[in-house]
Amino acid sequence: MDKEELRKYKTQFLDLLRSTGIEDMDYFIPQLEKSGFFEAPASMKNHLCFEGGLMLHSLNVYEAAVALKKALAVNRPDIFEKISDDSIKVAALLHDVCKANLYFRKRGAQVDFGKAEYGTDYSGLPIGHGEKSVVMILQMGLGLEDAEVCAIRWHMGPWSIDRSNAEEVGNYRKAEEMYPLVTLLQLADTVAAKFTERKLG
Repeated sequence: MDKEELRKYKTQFLDLLRSTGIEDMDYFIPQLEKSGFFEAPASMKNHLCFEGGLMLHSLNVYEAAVALKKALAVNRPDIFEKISDDSIKVAALLHDVCKANLYFRKRGAQVDFGKAEYGTDYSGLPIGHGEKSVVMILQMGLGLEDAEVCAIRWHMGPWSIDRSNAEEVGNYRKAEEMYPLVTLLQLADTVAAKFTERKLG
């Protein structure tokens, strides 16, 4: 992906965030820029493992969430009327903020897709994946609604749960029950990573 394409996607990303009309957004966006979010890959060696991949993945998750809502709301409008378009933007676009500055390019790394060109550095706020994104967003000055907090916290779904911890299992199940955005974001993240971004061939 060339720099012109990355600029186009960044403009789209920022336009979507600003379209929420959230008061703190103009303060938050420069903090997001400083975090390295827009330069980060989406993964160490799997989907969108290149500069700007994290931003592109986040856009793909947003587009998948919008498409899923449109398709599924036909049969269950009662569920989807509880999910605001602005919350979809916030949760989908920012669910993986924790990956900003998580990866570093290894010296002498290969650049082909699927090659391990990045290493990881877990020293920055070493807590779990979803909760780290929530904490970082709040630290950058953007307030979140409860549904957005839960959706981002649990966006990895069952893979983010310690099954031996009854309290954690209970919290996860209650979050899904209370906030349909939780399940929508999980589905959209999976669709983006496993279909939209799936390697051809």
